[in-house]
Amino acid sequence: MSEQLASVEALKLPIDGLKVTISGTELRDLCLKQAAFHAERAAKYAEQHRGLEAANVEGMHYTGGDPKKALQDKQLEHENKHRELTFIADHLSLHDDYLLDRKDLSEIGVIRSRVSFFG
Repeated sequence: MSEQLASVEALKLPIDGLKVTISGTELRDLCLKQAAFHAERAAKYAEQHRGLEAANVEGMHYTGGDPKKALQDKQLEHENKHRELTFIADHLSLHDDYLLDRKDLSEIGVIRSRVSFFG
């Protein structure tokens, strides 16, 4: 048995690039935390949209800008991200480890990507 274990160990390949191993439980917690952030942002955009609706703010069609539509688009973007992260959190194997790269870390809110809707 120890020979089999030694041969399995010998087959280990190095990790390509900068990656992090994280437990399923910790990954689930991070996904849910980031999902909550997106739910909060979606609620803020919805609140701002309602404020513009109540004030009868018209879209500035001559400049191509419509503040109500922009707020609604951001709200939908955050609602979608909330649904995605919640779905992922609900379908993780909590007893396994996950290997994450920079993109994954950005998706779960550990780091901020250079190009994202956070900025």
